[in-house]
Amino acid sequence: MEISWENIDELEDYQITYLLYKESLNVNQIAKVRNLSPQDIADHLIKIQVEKREEDRKKDTLELYLTLNKEERLEYLEQLDSDELTYFKRKILRLIPIEKDIRNIMILAWTAGEMRDTEFLDFLEGLVNHENEDMKKVANTAIKKIKNKSKESNKSEKDKKLEENKPINLNEKNFDNNTEKDDELQSFLGLDKNKRLDFLDRLKPEKMIYFKRKVYKRILTEYNTDDLIVLIWTTGELKDENFLKILHNLTEHRNSDVRRITYSAIRKIGSPKSREVLELGLLDSNPQTRQYCAKALLKVGNGHSLNILRNLYRARQGVEKDYVLRAYREAIIELEKSV
Repeated sequence: MEISWENIDELEDYQITYLLYKESLNVNQIAKVRNLSPQDIADHLIKIQVEKREEDRKKDTLELYLTLNKEERLEYLEQLDSDELTYFKRKILRLIPIEKDIRNIMILAWTAGEMRDTEFLDFLEGLVNHENEDMKKVANTAIKKIKNKSKESNKSEKDKKLEENKPINLNEKNFDNNTEKDDELQSFLGLDKNKRLDFLDRLKPEKMIYFKRKVYKRILTEYNTDDLIVLIWTTGELKDENFLKILHNLTEHRNSDVRRITYSAIRKIGSPKSREVLELGLLDSNPQTRQYCAKALLKVGNGHSLNILRNLYRARQGVEKDYVLRAYREAIIELEKSV
């Protein structure tokens, strides 16, 4: 159910509190408006945050995929094995009839072309007369790729065997030992913290770019929690804002350790672009995460952040961990100097 003023009669108390919070009212102001205690309001905000996390947890890889740029999408598709590609194709086919966003439809059409699968032809042929010129171009290009692939698959068995037996030219520009580079990332994940830091320090600029791309792509598909935590930690050490989009999504992860290390990485990157995400993190169920968010807002927070921290500091006296309250207080003092 959508949480908005239009359907207020259908909303629960905590959802109405959230609407007031979105209007930039602080905890004390909402408490007065609603005739509730500040603690009740804080509990409401925590409840809505938990609910939002559960909703976002259901978001899948396809939704993340739609946020990537062209190069990142190509890298993602290249690393899928046959079973993963089949599963991903099914997800796209299910999304196509209900997707309304033009940008997303264009990405799906482009992806259909990259997959070279005839199952997408009906969808693409329905777009060739679209009113959007860019959409037409993407659809026509994708159709050509699929039909060219279909022609190639109809080669005689003799031609196929001749092509398969063609010797590999190691001097070709496109030759690349991807297996070796993938093994390098896998080895990196097995190192202890100090050795990982040494590895990152030794990376040359041109290799650093490649390594960052591999880390980004691996995060999108990593299901092992321990490896995912190392990958997220690595983004914090690399301090590259290009990781923020995927890190912001990971703050909604169901695993509290993943969320904690994600907020730690966001703090290390230290971008104002993360301000709203960090403010929501102040309501996370993990106390260390709340501490990280307060420490990060000390540097990137604004007046709105200051109001949230003040209200939480007052409302959580006696129930919050001492080290979290201390982080709130330190952030409040610093923000009062700059806001």
